[in-house]
Amino acid sequence: MKKQLLGQDKYLSTKSFLNIIIPVFTGIIMFFSSCDNNSIEKINAVTSQLSAPTMTVTNTEIIYTEDALIHTKINSPEINRYLDIEEPYTEFPKGIYVEFYDSTEKPTSFIKAKYCIYDETERLWTAENDVVSVSDQGDTLNTEYLIWDQATGKVYSDRYVRITNRDGVVHGKGFEANQDLTNWKIKQTSGTISLDNEKKKTK
Repeated sequence: MKKQLLGQDKYLSTKSFLNIIIPVFTGIIMFFSSCDNNSIEKINAVTSQLSAPTMTVTNTEIIYTEDALIHTKINSPEINRYLDIEEPYTEFPKGIYVEFYDSTEKPTSFIKAKYCIYDETERLWTAENDVVSVSDQGDTLNTEYLIWDQATGKVYSDRYVRITNRDGVVHGKGFEANQDLTNWKIKQTSGTISLDNEKKKTK
């Protein structure tokens, strides 16, 4: 598995990129307009290159450290970085798995999702589609939308959430907690079900 450190690559500036691409792109369109029926496919191929990621890596592990200790590990089958744009971001189109560690490098929780986008400027991770977070105490969060604020170490959502722990299952809308899933709070609780009743309900 590849290990990557983000933020250490040099790329062509957006202004220089556009100065090169726009004249060439215009010429290609003029040429294709007088060609055969395959012209549209050719033009689409060219335009798709304009929105292509600056860098793509596969099967990669990213490690964040603090004071030489592992703080966070991120694994993903595919990572696409878009840096030559006004608001740079990184996309994880095939899912992401994030594991958090304490000061002794003991895992405290994890988050996994089928899709994620990282805002390079705001340092916000937006996870979507079957998002699951589990703490080392066994508390489990299920939702379809979750934001991890890397700067503050908080996670939150304004959507439907479900928390399962030893006391039962809590449903509601709106959620916030520490990234290790401690001190969690559901803003609009819609119901609490004991774990035994939840098991009977699903049978």
